[in-house]
Amino acid sequence: MQLYPLSFEPVYHEKLWGGRRLEGLFGRQLPPGLIGESWDIAAHPHGMSVVNNGPLRGMTLQDLADQYPQELYGTAVVPERFPLLVKLIDAQQALSVQVHPDNDYGAKHENGEWGKTEAWYVVYAEPEATIVYGLRPGLRKADFRRLVESGRTEEGLRKISVQVGDVLHIPAGLVHALGAGVVVAEVQQNSDTVYRLYDWDRVDAAGQPRELHIEKAFDVIHFELQPEPTRTTANPVVTNEFFIMEILQGREEALISDKERFHILTCLSGTTSVRWRDHEVALTAGDSCLVPAACAGYTVQFDGRLLRAYPPTS
Repeated sequence: MQLYPLSFEPVYHEKLWGGRRLEGLFGRQLPPGLIGESWDIAAHPHGMSVVNNGPLRGMTLQDLADQYPQELYGTAVVPERFPLLVKLIDAQQALSVQVHPDNDYGAKHENGEWGKTEAWYVVYAEPEATIVYGLRPGLRKADFRRLVESGRTEEGLRKISVQVGDVLHIPAGLVHALGAGVVVAEVQQNSDTVYRLYDWDRVDAAGQPRELHIEKAFDVIHFELQPEPTRTTANPVVTNEFFIMEILQGREEALISDKERFHILTCLSGTTSVRWRDHEVALTAGDSCLVPAACAGYTVQFDGRLLRAYPPTS
């Protein structure tokens, strides 16, 4: 069986802070409840993508990685597991203030789980919406610990306003949180490790506060991180050692010849068509597809905004 451009059934996760915006923004048919996340390209124990198009319909992304590693990953080194996870996040309420470890810390303290570096594209933002994006400049570890221990965590947080089109890089070690009224498309390492520092004093459906991970969080915070959102670049790019995320805008048709790696395409607005030989995947806003490396020479045509993510070659 030869691989082809693949689409998948979304894996929905109900969250205390979630909502129903994915229905209105993307025409999704959501399950009941407050849906906070849609895992659209995923091969993780907490969410596994299942193919919903073509002759491989019903296979999981993990099945494909196991049975067709070279066709999926290309001429680059085959990773130990599928490296990326792409999701949509609907923050009806603010998410917990959190931080993620790097790979070394995860290997030692999370049974070999990877760390988590990620990037966001803001798909929707209410007027005056904000996010937590790092800590107050110049804040030292001892001072922040005193704030946390005295119930004054918010005083140490750096909040910034966000708008549609903003691109935000969130490396491991950066304290962050989506604010209420924000929807993002996220590209991240294939990991689900989260250390909560603060959860706005709220409780879950059982009336209990969610678990915090203060000691682990302080182990991994990088206090010097002070990134800025990308707002002025026509086609912004996030590049790190784990993935490259590009935002393409306008109207274009391109032939993509890349035998070294797979590509993940997410239509952010407008329409996108992905063609390879006699296979075609049509995407509307919010839809994603995975183009295996064996499909080098595929054509992508888009009118709107398109997210493209792929692993680096070295």
